Amino acid sequence: MKAANPLSDALHVMAHLVGQTMPMTSTQLATCLPTHPVVIRRLLSQMQQAGLVHSARGHGGGSMLARPPATISLHDIYLAVGAPSLVQGQAQHEGIGCPIRQLVDQALHEGAVEAQRLLEARLRSTTLDTLGAEFARHLQHHHHGAHHAD
Repeated sequence: MKAANPLSDALHVMAHLVGQTMPMTSTQLATCLPTHPVVIRRLLSQMQQAGLVHSARGHGGGSMLARPPATISLHDIYLAVGAPSLVQGQAQHEGIGCPIRQLVDQALHEGAVEAQRLLEARLRSTTLDTLGAEFARHLQHHHHGAHHAD
């Protein structure tokens, strides 16, 4: 299994729901990442709380998008998973040690803040249907029916 990345996993799950006419189960979705179905259920619960998916339990249950993919931005999904930091900034050591270290820390911090802002802007401007369309183009360039690797 791969290391957990809630945003990446949530985007992956949501992209798999684009164009689905029948609900997908957490077990089906877990084979796509690959991860444990419990991880998928946790993500789907967050997506449902944010109004992005409808989920039903039991026989014939599963999850589907709650809204058209053109109305779901990647930023909506980012917020649904708790808006984790997209950029790992340098730890600040304000007031500690060498003045050059403080300047370097400040420059790295400012760069991380700017990178975070740019990434969030990109997430706001990209919708799930765009991601789904890119995925469909990707599949067309590979042999049909082959499982994609992550």
